[in-house]
Amino acid sequence: MKRTTTYLGFIKAINMRLLVAFILLFIVSGIAAQDNSLTVVANEKGAPSEIKMSELKSVLMGEKQRWSNGTKVVIALMKTSTPLGTLVSKRIYDMSGDEVKGFWLRMSFAGKGEAPKFCNTEEELLAYVAENEGAIGILDKTTDMHDIKTVSVDGKKSF
Repeated sequence: MKRTTTYLGFIKAINMRLLVAFILLFIVSGIAAQDNSLTVVANEKGAPSEIKMSELKSVLMGEKQRWSNGTKVVIALMKTSTPLGTLVSKRIYDMSGDEVKGFWLRMSFAGKGEAPKFCNTEEELLAYVAENEGAIGILDKTTDMHDIKTVSVDGKKSF
């Protein structure tokens, strides 16, 4: 009888640990999902403060090469080999990183658009956007840098 009680206690302890582990896994996966939001940043001069997702995609695909005020669009993206670059490739272009690089090579060689500045770090991307009128980039966080603004997409600060 004592052996059965000990065995049942052991089973209850294991079940409780499994329940706690699943709850923690659920919480962590929810936090990770929230980290997948993207933010559009732009130079204070040229790019609009608000944009529709369809227009953003048109800009980032090289279809729209000038902002409504006539300023040339300048695109800055993280290298497609970085986690953020991979996420942007998937979410914006619906392509792999290699496919995005190929897309921009074809666009450049065909004379249909200027390839984005591909950056190694978020700091490099922010500096490039701050220094280039009409520049736009994608980050996974907002920023409060001078000469850079956050562009709302469909009325939201991130998407």
